[in-house]
Amino acid sequence: MDKLHAQRAPGRPKQNEQNIPLQEIILRQAAFLFMENGYEPVTLQQIAKICKVTKASIYYYFENKAELFTASVVFMIQLAHQSTLRYLEEKDDLRTRLEQIAKAKMMHAHVDMETMLREANPHLSEEQFGRIRKAEIDIHISLAKHFQFAMDQGSLRSGDAMFLAHAFSALVMLGSRKHVIEHNTPQEDLPQTVVDLFWDGIATQPQHRK
Repeated sequence: MDKLHAQRAPGRPKQNEQNIPLQEIILRQAAFLFMENGYEPVTLQQIAKICKVTKASIYYYFENKAELFTASVVFMIQLAHQSTLRYLEEKDDLRTRLEQIAKAKMMHAHVDMETMLREANPHLSEEQFGRIRKAEIDIHISLAKHFQFAMDQGSLRSGDAMFLAHAFSALVMLGSRKHVIEHNTPQEDLPQTVVDLFWDGIATQPQHRK
């Protein structure tokens, strides 16, 4: 047991009736609130209330709001990474797999990640911010490996696989932002539109610089 836990009141917070660890419940609910509202508006009291626990239970696991924010965002990104890997490892062609990734991301679109991180950054330590960025980079590494494999197989033209991973993620993020802003507009074709733009570019046919 680490020093942080050892210093706290005896008696570990109980698990819920479904035997889901309380720490995981807190992480999931905190991630939802932060992604819906951003960093500043969310309080530990709100998180405790939605989890049906006391603030003391929150403090049992997390030293402060910044640490809970970091842990919950990393947890959320890791879940997204697992989902991305599942789609990437399916047997469909790469383009179809990318559409599935984009669709899954947009189905769970919330506040813009970069906006949220800019807002939270003054409250986070360098180490905490680094943990979040590393979790994001891990997704890009997984995407880049599959892009590189497609290049090696000749189904994608040669290029910088990591750059493609960042470019794809950026387009999906823009699509997610459009989905949030225009939530009353039919969005069924948006994942395909995003992947089409990534895959085919914007020219009607290949063009060369003069």
